[in-house]
Order: sequence, then C-alpha cells, then structure tokens
Amino acid sequence: MTSRTMCILFSESYGTAPKELSARRTLATVPFAGRYRLIDFVLSSLVKARIQDIGVITKEHYGSLTDHLGWGKDWDLDRKNGGLRILTPFTTSESATTRNRSKIEALLSVKRFIERSDKEYILLSDTNLVMHIDFEAMLAYHIEQGADITMLYQTKVCPNHTGCVIDLNESGRVIDAFFSSTQHEEPQNAAFGVYIVNKSLLVSLLDRAYTFGWVDFDRDFITKNINKLKIFGFAHNGFSAVIDTVADYYDASLKMLEPDIRREMLFQSDTPLLTRVKNSVPTIYGFNGKVKNSLIADGCKIDGEVNNCIIFRDVEIEKGAILNNCIIMQSTTVRAGARLNCVITDKEVTIGKEHTLSGYPTYPYVVAKGQNV
Repeated sequence: MTSRTMCILFSESYGTAPKELSARRTLATVPFAGRYRLIDFVLSSLVKARIQDIGVITKEHYGSLTDHLGWGKDWDLDRKNGGLRILTPFTTSESATTRNRSKIEALLSVKRFIERSDKEYILLSDTNLVMHIDFEAMLAYHIEQGADITMLYQTKVCPNHTGCVIDLNESGRVIDAFFSSTQHEEPQNAAFGVYIVNKSLLVSLLDRAYTFGWVDFDRDFITKNINKLKIFGFAHNGFSAVIDTVADYYDASLKMLEPDIRREMLFQSDTPLLTRVKNSVPTIYGFNGKVKNSLIADGCKIDGEVNNCIIFRDVEIEKGAILNNCIIMQSTTVRAGARLNCVITDKEVTIGKEHTLSGYPTYPYVVAKGQNV
C-alpha cells in the first residue's frame, strides 16, 4: 500500500510559528531535544512506513533545511528514482507570481510535480509535529473506509490548540470541522495537519482552488466539502505536541525530561528517530560540574550546575554558572557565575560573567542566534 503513496511535507506552518526560533531558519529545522530537528519526527515515521517518495516544500530561509537533509542519506532516502526532494519556491513559471502564503498556494506551486507522480495516494503533512505517526495504519484505514480524505486527529484536552477541530459520527466519518480560536478545558478532536488524499481528487481540488481563489486548506478543502466527500478521521495514540509558539516549543522540549515520554519519543520507540549523523567527542564533566535530570549532547564542557535542562552539542558551561529549566543550543558559552532560569538560547550565543537572565515557564526568555549578552 505504501508503495502507492507519495508524501508532500510543508516545511513552514503558513500560520502561527515561534518567530524567535524560526526567523532565520525554516520551522521544520528548529533544533529539538539536544540533537534533532522537528522534521526528523515525521521523516522517521515515513521511513518506518516505507514511504520513499517525499517532496519537501520550502518557502524562505531554507539554507538550514538543505544543509540538514542533504540528499536524504541519513534516512536512506538518497535514491535515483523517488527518494527525498526539496521543492524550492516558484518551481514553475505559472507559480512565479505567488509567494506561497498558504498551503494551497504551496501545493499549486508544485502541482506539476504531483501530476507527474504515478502514485495513487498523496500524504500531506506539517513538520512542526513532535510525535510518531503510524502512517501504514492510517493508509490502511483510508483504503478500508473508501475515503476521499483522511485526517489525523487526537482526542485530548489541549487548551492551547488554535487549529482545526473535527466532529465525527460513530463510523469515524467527519461531520463537522471548525477552527478553534479559544482555549478549551474539555477534550476535543484536535486535527494535526496530516492528511491522506486520493491523487485525482487533490488535483481536482487544486484546479477549483485556482478558479475560485481558495487559500485556506481546512476551510476551503475540508469544511466546504464535508457533505460532498467522504472525509474520515484517524485517531492518533501516544504523545503529541504541535509547535506553533515558543511556549509550545519550551513545553514539548522539557516534556522529554520525563522518563516515560523520553523513552517513547527518543530512545526506546518502535519508530527509530533518525537524524543527520554528526560524530563528536564525548562531553567532559569538570570537578565542579553538577547535572540533574537533564539531556546533555556530545562535545560539551560542563563545569557549572545544570538542573532540568536540555543542552545541545559543543556547549561550554563554566565554573559557578547555574542553569535551571533551560534549553541551550549548539556552540553556546555560559560564562562563570551566570544565572539562567527558563531561558532558551539559540546557536552560538555567549552569556557574560555574573549575568542573570530569567523567564517564566509559560513565557521563556529567548536569546537570538549569535548574540552576546
């Protein structure tokens, strides 16, 4: 079944995004959990499902994306036929006047790429998802139900969810869909921006979108066609997080410090989490170094105190520095005596001696890439 499927990944959300972390890189390549990028989760799920024909739609600032993915070798996707392809903006002359302001415009810009495919099913997915998706089971469900479109969702309490919410009947068919813009304290069927669509239908919908000026995927493709098409929901089980804001990123990152979630998502998952391999020396812990409940990547020098933190590669924390509930990205230096609490530093940041920075769990303090504080 999966051999009859092609995947299109959106490297941007075309909506809300953690601008402090994605201003100079695509959302798909925001670093996560010490050594990964957000796109690694969906790519690893695709590899497990043996879906090997994958196109990644870009928008802007995609240098980090091409650097991370390369030809797809680390995911065994470097192939003569199919494999991993990065679809840059304005790939056809017909799309040269657009700027891919929405998912529909992005799909229109690669319409010929989709039409040339000999696959029967098109899988569309966001890349700001921290979760392992059973694409093989989802595709089997799509075929079994004879669905035109299948949407991935999860029933849970998610007060910060501001995306599409669906209602289903007893057979799993979507009978209503709406955009949630307010917080909810009761369980709801939150959609994840992952769809399986029959190829012929997708091409037809894109023709209609071009004709009628449709721009919003959920509103124009889903809600306008609920009574016309067979749209079903496929339930996701397990941990999930959608990264739309810095608070989302911070919360999902620190969730990796919980043993059960860490085992499920990173180290003992049925879906091996693949990423670009970078060999480096082990981390050095000095005589004054103290580490508690933290993830520490390779190549670091730890001579300060680290509590409940995620530390990326090649970070140096000098003697007397104290870090609590922080996310410190690659090649950052924290000088002696600094005090950091609820802080996110992007790559190549330097925190000066005796400096104090503090945020809050729901509003962490972010230091931009390359800054000296």
